[in-house]
Amino acid sequence: MTATEIRQSFLDFFKSKGHSIVPSSSLLPDSPNLLFTNAGMNQFVPIFLGQRKPDVSKWPGAIPGSDTRAANTQKCIRAGGKHNDLEDVGLDTYHHTFFEMLGNWSFGDYFKREAIQWAWELVVEKWQFPPERLYATVYKPGPGEPSEFDQEAYDVWAEIFKRAGLDPTVHIRFGGLKDNFWMMGDTGPCGPCSEIHVDLTPRGDSQGKLVNAGSSQCIEVWNLVFIQFNANPDGTLSPLPARHVDTGMGLERVAAIVQGTNGLKDFANARISNYETDLFRPLLAALERLSGKRYAGTVPARQTELSDRSSQVAIDVAFRVIADHIRTLGFAIADGILPSNEGRGYVLRRILRRAVRYGRTLGFHEPFFFKLVDVLAETMGDVFPEIRARKTHVQDVIRREEEAFNRTLDRGIALFEEEVARLLGGTGHLPAAAGNLPAAPGAKYSRRNLPHFERPWAKYMVTFSTVQGRQLSPRARDIVLESILWTHRQGRWQLFAACVMPDHVHVLFEPQIKEQDATGKPVFWSVTELLHSVKSFTAHEINKLEGTTGAVWEKESFDRLIRSDADLEEKFHYICRNPWDNNVVPPTEPYRWLWTPDAERGAHASGVPAAASTPTCVGSQTLPAQQADEPAQR
Repeated sequence: MTATEIRQSFLDFFKSKGHSIVPSSSLLPDSPNLLFTNAGMNQFVPIFLGQRKPDVSKWPGAIPGSDTRAANTQKCIRAGGKHNDLEDVGLDTYHHTFFEMLGNWSFGDYFKREAIQWAWELVVEKWQFPPERLYATVYKPGPGEPSEFDQEAYDVWAEIFKRAGLDPTVHIRFGGLKDNFWMMGDTGPCGPCSEIHVDLTPRGDSQGKLVNAGSSQCIEVWNLVFIQFNANPDGTLSPLPARHVDTGMGLERVAAIVQGTNGLKDFANARISNYETDLFRPLLAALERLSGKRYAGTVPARQTELSDRSSQVAIDVAFRVIADHIRTLGFAIADGILPSNEGRGYVLRRILRRAVRYGRTLGFHEPFFFKLVDVLAETMGDVFPEIRARKTHVQDVIRREEEAFNRTLDRGIALFEEEVARLLGGTGHLPAAAGNLPAAPGAKYSRRNLPHFERPWAKYMVTFSTVQGRQLSPRARDIVLESILWTHRQGRWQLFAACVMPDHVHVLFEPQIKEQDATGKPVFWSVTELLHSVKSFTAHEINKLEGTTGAVWEKESFDRLIRSDADLEEKFHYICRNPWDNNVVPPTEPYRWLWTPDAERGAHASGVPAAASTPTCVGSQTLPAQQADEPAQR
């Protein structure tokens, strides 16, 4: 099936079940608390809250069915706030900033039994997914978690798997609050959810062990949310007067499975990648024509593989980033959201500039990104006509942004070359394409001091220690790592590795662009202000935590400016080995306060002893309220 056929099949199926087919809402949400529309349920929130009676059959553009049943395909962007997949895009084959969410809803109408039975009917009986490869999750609270075991959902799934000749004790998996309880916010409508996962291993014999284990060989494709409670400010739950169903299925993931397995017939030789589907292939083909380079579909095993921008891995990451980001920019601008320096407009500008920077990897130094809008309009204009209607406007906006940012990048590179030439005394010149700083003849670089300038896109390893070897408690180390990761996720630095030891901290990073000056020249976050931000915040929080006062950190040691790929790799491995080399933890145990991009994605961190090769990082995606308020002060 093509993606178009999958989408239409979904809508036709729920139309046959009496659902009104409603249009996708705009990516510009009604809710002031959202940057972008990030789920199909956003437009139905007033109904869930009881602020509006169910009336979906009468909505503009709806194909009427029932007022209390709806289905659609919703444009979604997840690139900010609670749901932010931006930094993962390109590094794997299934994360996106823009995606389509297929969904069906019940507003006080049907509930768990019908939702589960229809999900099985569509996926197994209509689309022919092998039932033995499917696993369902059911909510089972852990200690201190809300509500109770979802017996109702379990019983329905048990009946279904038994009828299919499958063992429910194998094919039904349990999840706690993190995976199987959905909440709109700290208060408001909420309830347990039940997911459908697909085993993509060659023989389909994982026995459910890969469900929610962070493996690309077992993917969630559909989440069925059962909204039945209201979360109160005191932390208690109250039953809602009406119970609702809210489901979401990623079209890109379903298309990847169907198309990557030859129509679900060949899992042994599967090539399952969202970017290998007909949703992305036209964009990748256009990029191949424009760049003269080939997309091979490789994925980096570790961050250091991206150091060589001419490698196939780096080229493939660039292809994926650009193909994803043009969808985000194209549809957002078509819906009236423009790149700017504030709020959601700033997020769009960041995404666009990220695509342009990756374009340099493909050899683009002139505007190219806007040219992909033609492909987007041609391939997706039938289902989302606004992209065709506003195509010229979208192209003009993107082209102007590209031109401005290219000037910024070129100015930054020219300034860097001038500074290097000055430091070399006119004896050398750094080519524009070079990525590393040559050593000045006769120059001596102290281990504790950097040269007196900071260049664009330079990488640094910095170490700072506690005052008088003060030992940091586990919670204090949590605070430090959370602050380092917050700075990374805010786009202030790109983090390659970080390790919070009991009495010192190592950080390997690359400062990012902070703003432009009055002439349009880029201004980068300085190393000093980045470190001051982390150290001042964490010192305050650690003192508050431990009831102490005074200095927490010594002056940082600017260990070195990274001057080569080999240097970067050496420092990366040094940081990753640090807890074990210093006997902080036994060789057989992981270290909780070591972070690398691989560790965050659940992969093995390079350089860590094999027996302890799965270091974990603090799972918090946000900082306490005090840190959230920090940007205005920094």
